[in-house]
Amino acid sequence: MLLIFLVLLTLITTTTLFIVNSTTYQHSTGQLKNLAQTAASVVQDKVQNRARVLHEGLVTASNNFNLRSLIYDAENDPESLASAMKNFQTRNNADIFWITDNQGQPLENSLSQVNLPTSPNQVIGGEINWVKHNEAFYLIQAAPIKKTASSRNIDYWLLMGIAANKLINEDLVNLTAMEVSLVRQDDEHWVIASTFDSENIEDLKKADLITNASLQEIALGDSTFVYAAYPMGVWQQAQVFKVLAINKNSAYISYTSLLSQLAGILGLAALLSLAGAMLLSNGITKPIAKLSNSALKISGGDYQVELPSQSIQEVNVLSAAFKQMISGLKEREQKIHYLAYYDELTGLPNRLQFNDAIRQKINQPSSTEITILMLDIDHFKDINDTVGHDTGDTLLNLIAQRMMIYAGENTLYARIGGDEFGIILDESHGQTPEAFAQSIADLFERPFVIDGLTLDVNVSIGVAVYPHSAKTAEDLIQCADIALYSGKGQHSPFTLYKTELNKYSVQRLNLMSELKESLSQGQLELYYQPKLSIDENQIQTVECLIRWNHPEHGFIPPDEFIPLAEQTGSIRHVTHWALRAALKQQNLWHRQGYDIGMAVNISAVDLVDMKLPTYVSELLSEFHVEAQMLTLEVTESAIMGNPDNAMKALNTLRRMGITLSIDDFGTGYSSMAQLKKMPVDELKIDKAFVLDLAKSQEDQVMVKTVISLAQNLGLKTVAEGVEDAQSLEYLAAIGCTKAQGFYLSRPLPANKFEDWYTQFLEQQQTQTV
Repeated sequence: MLLIFLVLLTLITTTTLFIVNSTTYQHSTGQLKNLAQTAASVVQDKVQNRARVLHEGLVTASNNFNLRSLIYDAENDPESLASAMKNFQTRNNADIFWITDNQGQPLENSLSQVNLPTSPNQVIGGEINWVKHNEAFYLIQAAPIKKTASSRNIDYWLLMGIAANKLINEDLVNLTAMEVSLVRQDDEHWVIASTFDSENIEDLKKADLITNASLQEIALGDSTFVYAAYPMGVWQQAQVFKVLAINKNSAYISYTSLLSQLAGILGLAALLSLAGAMLLSNGITKPIAKLSNSALKISGGDYQVELPSQSIQEVNVLSAAFKQMISGLKEREQKIHYLAYYDELTGLPNRLQFNDAIRQKINQPSSTEITILMLDIDHFKDINDTVGHDTGDTLLNLIAQRMMIYAGENTLYARIGGDEFGIILDESHGQTPEAFAQSIADLFERPFVIDGLTLDVNVSIGVAVYPHSAKTAEDLIQCADIALYSGKGQHSPFTLYKTELNKYSVQRLNLMSELKESLSQGQLELYYQPKLSIDENQIQTVECLIRWNHPEHGFIPPDEFIPLAEQTGSIRHVTHWALRAALKQQNLWHRQGYDIGMAVNISAVDLVDMKLPTYVSELLSEFHVEAQMLTLEVTESAIMGNPDNAMKALNTLRRMGITLSIDDFGTGYSSMAQLKKMPVDELKIDKAFVLDLAKSQEDQVMVKTVISLAQNLGLKTVAEGVEDAQSLEYLAAIGCTKAQGFYLSRPLPANKFEDWYTQFLEQQQTQTV
């Protein structure tokens, strides 16, 4: 019986160990596949994101007016071009750059007089492309340089590259727990970048890799590695693969030592009596069987297993090994899950979890109304450029913490990327979408304080509601984005998606390409609104306002197409057209006996265009108009956007004898010290303070204060938005210079203004008599 018991014991133990070892090996293989896939996604996201950011930086650089000017003038001023390119290279964390002509040949007078290792046409669009230059490899992107944004001809190419070894580094090893390499295998084997040591890299160059996602083994140096390969961009139109590898001994659990220990237990058991063997069997067989069952559960992903604890040391050693394995698997899965579903900076869910959460809520049988908010920080790039990325990151964390005030079971907050956040709210929350959006907007009424620096942050919020706005998660997010960008610049706390907004977005895209053509096709027209000189009771100046009568869409308000013109770079053409039309009309009225000055608005883009004074001077000469008959109105915010260059332009125009006016005064951020330095002649009080002037004591105090300030600085004042006689009388009483508004006249086309002006002069004559 003892012999039979020992035989059975040996058979059971051997079988159990085989099952444990086989099951654990299969589970470890499955976990390793998941690890490789996740690591591949992490590497792909990192490199793809750097390619996208580099491409966006190149697009920004290619649209930079100063840089384009330096490129076109490279032959005369190569040093300034080199300095500017070094600045953009540093800003984009790039390691190399090229400037080429449209044939891909480097500029003769640039600092990039090296042969370009690829065609620019092959590396545009933000995709992953690699090049080899001076025995080093780079992630490269390109952007075209055109004379104007709407031009179809490419004159130059701007390219930048990031060293592959900066992207494939030890940080990726720490992040993915795997060695990362970039290889290309065709007639010749290449290792573009790798985290392996030099010895292993040489072996990797000689190896014939199986380039697919299945797990394979490869001998490198004295070790055996398990690897999987995935596509990652191209080099010379050939596929590049990322190879994720891990030491085989680290990837699989070995039970050799444990088998030896259990063999010793069996030998000892053979020397014991039958009674001892039977007692021992109860202490070994049952725990081992329990471990076997636990291993099966672990292979299914169930880590909540109870492991046996016995007085026999070997069983305890095996149990301890299992516990350590379970702990390591849990920690690794948690880390992978966090990387996949959470934002590292703020700790909030990321875009992937945000999208999944919307799908889950929509797919619930009981799902009714689901609201999502997309929130974007206005001018966040300006904050980063001004106070630094560290402060920008701190601000993002503070915003996340402040929004979490409203966190609960019915809401999910996520950082979608960059300066954009997303919020999901279901119907059980108890608030209407509008009320909840308003509560989020109210959070930004208080400024943020970082290291003693006070930052006023404005946000744009787009709101979309399932199922009214859209039926799928992707369409719902798109609707919220459309609402967000439609609301930018509208000074509204949030924008609720409506179907017409989508049509409006499509229309905006069409208008962006049609605006320049409208100038030559006669679709634009100037309307004139008189400014009354209050003391003299005379019309000495009119403001010239642009109207666009589109052949398909009809009248398009300036608030819609002027921002488009500024975004596309067409604003200079629009301003030039307006100046020419205004001075041509002034010349015509002068010959008719009307000495009326023209006031034309210019934008921030026009203000830093040093060619504008020359163009204005040529127009004054062409139409025989005195400089003092022209007033240029520029907003307070346009001056403060680039005060140094703005001051230079204003001084040049002032020396020409042109009258300068600050438009919408009171809505910007200029200080008394800055206002004293501005070479301007008048302040134009924003209509927000004038519309209710007759009824609002607060507005009266504000307007009186501004007029007093202007008088102390020797400046004239214009009140815009005069709607009634009481307001005009109040303005006259406090010493305002000019008045403008619907009480006097709406903006009128030239022929109707002439009729109005004739009636005005007749009324004056009647009153005089």
